[in-house]
Amino acid sequence: MKGNDGTGNIPERDTWETPQGLWDDLDKQYNFKFDCCASHSNRKTIKYTSDFLSLNEMQNSAWMNPPFSLASDMFEKFFSICFSGVAIYRCDNMETAIWQEVILDNADWVFIPKGRISYEGKEGKGSRFPSALIGKGVPPPNLGNGFILEVKR
Repeated sequence: MKGNDGTGNIPERDTWETPQGLWDDLDKQYNFKFDCCASHSNRKTIKYTSDFLSLNEMQNSAWMNPPFSLASDMFEKFFSICFSGVAIYRCDNMETAIWQEVILDNADWVFIPKGRISYEGKEGKGSRFPSALIGKGVPPPNLGNGFILEVKR
């Protein structure tokens, strides 16, 4: 049986973009001020960076769709400098170090939507893996279909 060991976090998936419909729904609730992992052409907010790992401080209301190949470092930075925000990430293998040692140790909640998210910039239908929204310092999303996991420490 083939296992998922996190090797799917490859540079070829780094450019997958947040679907505009999902972004619009989330932005209505959270009014994001900063896009942590964007370029000028794919940014979702006025303020953004393509060099998130070099930042030392941040304010509230951040959005992060990290490049897969840098996901662990991006989540460590997100949780260390963002007061509040939401991120999106694959949740097909929640026993990996990134989930166990970074995300679940720092998130307030995880929202797993029903069905798969179809990222923009990806060919074909949907992705091969499920995704989750991860929150810090904000209430869970009002998206309806899905499951909210409250993280207790």
